[in-house]
Amino acid sequence: MTTCIPARSGNLHYSAAQRGQGCKRTSWVSCVTVKGCMQKELSWSHGVSKFLQIQRSVFSQSTFSEKQKPLRTVTSSCLRDRSTKYFDFAIVGSGVAGLRYALEVAKHGSVAVITKAEPHESNTNYAQGGVSAVLCPSDSVESHMHDTIVAGAYLCDEETVRVVCTEGPDRIRELIAMGASFDHGEDGNLHLAREGGHSHHRIVHAADMTGREIERALLEAVVKDTNISVFQHHFAVDLLTCQDGSDTLCLGVDTLNTETLEVTRFMSKVTLLASGGAGHIYPTTTNPPVATGDGMAMAHRAQAVISNMEFVQFHPTALADEGLPIKPTKSRENAFLITEAVRGDGGILYNLGMERFMPLYDERAELAPRDVVARSIDEQLKKRKEKYVLLDISHKPSEKILSHFPNIAAECLRYGLDITRQPIPVVPAAHYMCGGVRAGLQGETNVRGLYVAGEVACTGLHGANRLASNSLLEALVFARRAVQPSIDHMKNSNHDFRASNWWAKPVVPLSLGSDAIDNILKMTRKTRKELQSIMWEYVGIVRSTTRLEFAEQTIGELEAEWEDYLVRQGWEPTMVGLEACEMRNLFCCAKLVVSSALSRHESRGLHYTIDFPHLEEIGLPAVVLSGGGLQRCQFPGIFNFGDSNSDTGGISAAFADLHPPNGETFFGHPSGRFCDGRLLIDFIAEELKLPYLSAYLDSLGTNFRHGANFATGGSSIRRGGYSPFHLGIQISQFMRFKSRTTALYSEISTERKTPPFKRSLPMPEDFSKALYTFDIGQNDLYYGFQHTTVEQVRLSIPDILNQLSEAVHQLYKEGARVFWVHNTGPIGCLPYSVIYDQSKPGNLDQNGCVKPQNEVAQEFNGQLKDNVLQWRAELPHAAFTYVDVYSAKYALISNAKNEGFVDPFEFCCGSYYGYHIDCGKKAIVNGTVYGNPCHNPSTHVSWDGTHYSESANRWIANRILNGSFSDPPVAIGEACYHPKNS
Repeated sequence: MTTCIPARSGNLHYSAAQRGQGCKRTSWVSCVTVKGCMQKELSWSHGVSKFLQIQRSVFSQSTFSEKQKPLRTVTSSCLRDRSTKYFDFAIVGSGVAGLRYALEVAKHGSVAVITKAEPHESNTNYAQGGVSAVLCPSDSVESHMHDTIVAGAYLCDEETVRVVCTEGPDRIRELIAMGASFDHGEDGNLHLAREGGHSHHRIVHAADMTGREIERALLEAVVKDTNISVFQHHFAVDLLTCQDGSDTLCLGVDTLNTETLEVTRFMSKVTLLASGGAGHIYPTTTNPPVATGDGMAMAHRAQAVISNMEFVQFHPTALADEGLPIKPTKSRENAFLITEAVRGDGGILYNLGMERFMPLYDERAELAPRDVVARSIDEQLKKRKEKYVLLDISHKPSEKILSHFPNIAAECLRYGLDITRQPIPVVPAAHYMCGGVRAGLQGETNVRGLYVAGEVACTGLHGANRLASNSLLEALVFARRAVQPSIDHMKNSNHDFRASNWWAKPVVPLSLGSDAIDNILKMTRKTRKELQSIMWEYVGIVRSTTRLEFAEQTIGELEAEWEDYLVRQGWEPTMVGLEACEMRNLFCCAKLVVSSALSRHESRGLHYTIDFPHLEEIGLPAVVLSGGGLQRCQFPGIFNFGDSNSDTGGISAAFADLHPPNGETFFGHPSGRFCDGRLLIDFIAEELKLPYLSAYLDSLGTNFRHGANFATGGSSIRRGGYSPFHLGIQISQFMRFKSRTTALYSEISTERKTPPFKRSLPMPEDFSKALYTFDIGQNDLYYGFQHTTVEQVRLSIPDILNQLSEAVHQLYKEGARVFWVHNTGPIGCLPYSVIYDQSKPGNLDQNGCVKPQNEVAQEFNGQLKDNVLQWRAELPHAAFTYVDVYSAKYALISNAKNEGFVDPFEFCCGSYYGYHIDCGKKAIVNGTVYGNPCHNPSTHVSWDGTHYSESANRWIANRILNGSFSDPPVAIGEACYHPKNS
């Protein structure tokens, strides 16, 4: 079972700060189309948690050669302006994965290596143990595979394991050819160590500083390469993405220069994330300070699939400062790692009573995999109420200890501990994320142009637990495998990179003032510690459902409190800075870990829960998460409530058939739809692999097996509008339909007869499993515009939404549990509105839409979103998705010509010199017939001046069904999940 999280949210909390801006969204989110690629600017969810950086004085505990050659600055040929840089390849991260990849792709184009701190400040530089590879004749690829799969609790992807174990030796040889110096034995061959979980000696190492040696060799090669430019102290803020049809495309990354406090945009044809893990979601971690989950969070916001986040590896033996003879003068930013190789060389674990305990837990004793050792230590600490255990290697010859572990010996000696004579105090610490951005065998993601390698990636190699020294190996193999597909993508890229203003640039909040900045810094640092404490206490080595749910709720509240505080201090959506960007990324990763952990109802590998202590031997099916959800929802049907935007024949059945050419593009005849073909509700049905919905009012010969459509043209939420079939009537129809259906099945059950209607009515249990969709409210506003003032319409919004809320609560009482709620579209952009608008000059916006009407629509949507949030609180067993159709439609209207449409205010059917004729009817003026439809409806956004064409509906559906415009940002196929059931 693999847990996967498709795009964006951690699904724990949708903050008050975020929802408070709902009605203002389009004032700062615009869309631009370039060569068929639709781009959304950074939204509030991308920007609310960004904050001014105060640079850390110390990033690293490790040393690095001061003789290192200075890194080049970018040559002028790579620049178009001071703040935007153009490269063929942009790499986020300067560890082994990023640097190894850079050296290969640099043979084919310009390369930017973007690193958060100093280039050597990476997890690679902290890796002590080594790199595993089959280099001994007595070893084999099959043996390495077996050890990897066993350690991974049989959750590993076997093909990935085979690829990595097979290609690993060549990657080691390449490092040696570049100048990496590894330890050799007396026979002149590489010295191969053995670590926990390995059946053979296969660990290539450079004493206990292997990562540092690899980093040195790679950086020296990078400095010599004239095609590579390294940008240090550049914090990656967000990926730059756009929609290319139904695909998401990555075109670079925005960064913050943490030395100059300037924003720099990197436009690139290919982007590689090699940014490491997220160890700092916990208070104690072996990771460097830069490991705050930035790559995972950025990818999540960019709609990349995230997998297996519940599997957090806690290294069993980090140095416990409390047990040192001389205590450090200040707390460390990251724990000092005591490598696995100490146990591999014969180190023994004791509790403080000097009792050896590992044989009590596993026959492999100290050589058991990390999850087993960490859990055993955790149990000892809790049972004995002690703060650390002891790792003793002092029984080995001192010269061997000092030659194999010089770095550890020196670090301990700084604090009065001689490891050749005394045991080392150790405690588990967060060490490695086995989950991350889902990658294929070439490091590719579901976002085109975005590749991943290293700890940020989830390749399937590690499964539920990483085998020691497989991390550097994986990074080397996948960095190399990502090269050729990246080159191919770069060469085939035809996007215009000249424009640098497709996305709104983040800004540094210098205008806030020093008091506000100080306040926010204090709050951010306090919040960070609280989040880390929650994660350690409730989402640590041993878990339970109750504790995970508490963490879920508490983290959501903490995030909301922090974001609200920022807003009160004057924070604005596009502001950026290091500590707040890190904070939002930590929140994101923490929520993903909790959501994934709640979804796994077994104990496997690194995920151990007392509620499900056993491993499912048969193996659970794949679990796909979307912001904390599970496998794709299996909706048996849809029940829709709405107006003519989703009417599939109701008004026709009630009054009169629609005339041709309605329906002719797709159905070949009028289908009861105010469109030449399909509506959004039809594309929803297609996405869920369900039949098109039948209108409830069209009962003759109709099949309701997979739901019913109660929407009718002209309907409103309140009574007294254009149609008698207001929402209250639609709800009554549904309740009657459900009641009669249930009664019929009950009668059949009593009489034990085969139901004649079984194929045409839903099963009674389907009513609670179905998707309930709403697309209504536009007529309430438009009827008001025609009969009252704009201000009166605005004042009526609370009452309109109260009645909608009553309808939702009624459906909930009837068993409805999953709601997909569209907001209202930009009414002021309908051609009908523009034609008949009698407002004052200047009331049209830059796109030609009627501003007062759109402003009311936005006010309606803001209050609707607040209502949705209230429903979530009041109806905890239901899942609500708020869908921002307004922004999707406005994006199309503002970029219609770039998307291949004609002027969005032209409409296909019923037009006459700027006036409106009902579609399907004609007007004769001076003997000339007007009102014939256009020859090519697919080029029109508007079908009849009020409703959208099929091609426009398809365009909009492609944007909303994948969660890009939703809160929570989940695809419709995962809309059934919410915090309480995920």
